[in-house]
Amino acid sequence: MPNGMPHIVFVMADQLAAQSLGCYGSGVPSTPTLDALAASGLKFERCYATSPVCGPNRACFLTGRSPVIHGITSNNFVLRTDMPSYAHVLQASGYRTGAFGKFHVTPMHCPAPGDMRYLGFDESVNTDDTKWTWYQWVAREHPEHAETALAMCWPGWPCMPPNPLASQCRELGGQVLAPLRTASDWHLMYQSALPAEVHDSTYITECGLDFMTRHLDSQNDQPFFCHISYVDPHDPYDPPEPYATMFSPEDMPLPAPAEWKGNNPIPELATARADLRGDELFDQGVAAIQKFRAIYHGSLKYLDDQVARIVSFLRARGIDDDTRIIFTTDHGEMLGDHEMLTKGIKHYDMGIRCPLIVAGGNVAQGVTDRLTCTLDFFPTFCDFAGIPASERPPLEGRSFAPICDGNPDTNPWAAVSVAFGPVESVITADNWRLTRYLGSGRMQMFNLTDDPREQCDLIDDPAYIERKIEMLGRLIEVMNYPKSIMNYRNLPVIDGKKIPVHEDQFKDAIRYFPQTASPHEGGES
Repeated sequence: MPNGMPHIVFVMADQLAAQSLGCYGSGVPSTPTLDALAASGLKFERCYATSPVCGPNRACFLTGRSPVIHGITSNNFVLRTDMPSYAHVLQASGYRTGAFGKFHVTPMHCPAPGDMRYLGFDESVNTDDTKWTWYQWVAREHPEHAETALAMCWPGWPCMPPNPLASQCRELGGQVLAPLRTASDWHLMYQSALPAEVHDSTYITECGLDFMTRHLDSQNDQPFFCHISYVDPHDPYDPPEPYATMFSPEDMPLPAPAEWKGNNPIPELATARADLRGDELFDQGVAAIQKFRAIYHGSLKYLDDQVARIVSFLRARGIDDDTRIIFTTDHGEMLGDHEMLTKGIKHYDMGIRCPLIVAGGNVAQGVTDRLTCTLDFFPTFCDFAGIPASERPPLEGRSFAPICDGNPDTNPWAAVSVAFGPVESVITADNWRLTRYLGSGRMQMFNLTDDPREQCDLIDDPAYIERKIEMLGRLIEVMNYPKSIMNYRNLPVIDGKKIPVHEDQFKDAIRYFPQTASPHEGGES
């Protein structure tokens, strides 16, 4: 390994539940590459999204802090640069850092920044959901598909400068996408009009492989960190052929019933059922959900084939033993379970539990039920790189590196929080979930060991009153935990060091990371 530090490849999908992978029991053969990585490395059974929505949770990955601290409480806010990202810390410790694909820490209704150096990445390509960077690649490399690709971009938003392509984008969308949507059972699932080699996941993979190739050819004595962040299998669910028809709806597992409807439906979930006009899908019955699941698994197989390209590259370059590859997602996808789609306030297993697979670089082989969350990735990357505490900002998470190295976990979580908007949950190490809906005041409580499909809500069962009281206390604890960790942005700087206020001798002073402001911040931090 270069200088004793491993290369790190961090692969992230978008909107993918742990349950949807074969190695987590999906029953669908759509993830052979990821299943093989899990078999050769370490699979985490209980990894949860700290905030199960794109923007907030991606900011949690980058900063190692909860939304109440980093400030991204929903999509379309700006992650400010008054605290370092893991990329800043790795960069300062000798890593060449690159990130390619979806960042989603700036507003979708503004032009996506093309340069993410302000987040600590030496090289970057930012596609985000708007896909304009991908369109430029298609126009350059596959001009025969340029108009179709333009139809798949977002045509423009209030903050965008005048864009001569915007009107053409809208017009082409009507010509290319409208017929596909009209012919489908649901407007967000259809076969792509582009071949697989032109899709944006192919492009994102190309960007990551190009970064690693150039780095190894010119600076093979320096470790690299490469973040490859896909938009797939996020909606719209539009895989290309042969993936779009690769799986039969009849072979898809049946969705979990909507237990929340009962005699006294939870109003927040009743509203959430209609997200993205989901009622159009659910009202058609289980057969329509099976079609949706089949096309989703087509997208997942396409994504899995892109991961296979990354694994093959590492092996071909002879660096697979010197590289740690981490695969996860930003949050889950309900996929019709409980009559729900996508993510957010739906804190069922499919919405909040994420796959986490670590392989390569002599990672211990096996399966762990260690409770893990988004906040744990920052300190884990630092541990992989051997970065001392004095080079890290204050972090909330607990590294899972010791388990990857085959060592005991000396600092396990007793419980973690999952929260977005007016919904808060606590997940405990002994596998219970309590969720509180702040708007209606309603709650749910499930024993996830005995009831993994979350069909038996125990919140009003008098036999579990003591457990309910205990879980409410633990919810208060986990939701208040971020306040107990010092804020990097508020620490004083003395001689280039941030000084923790509780240390009279400054023995735990940490490095100060001056940064460049985001294009959407309106000036320097």
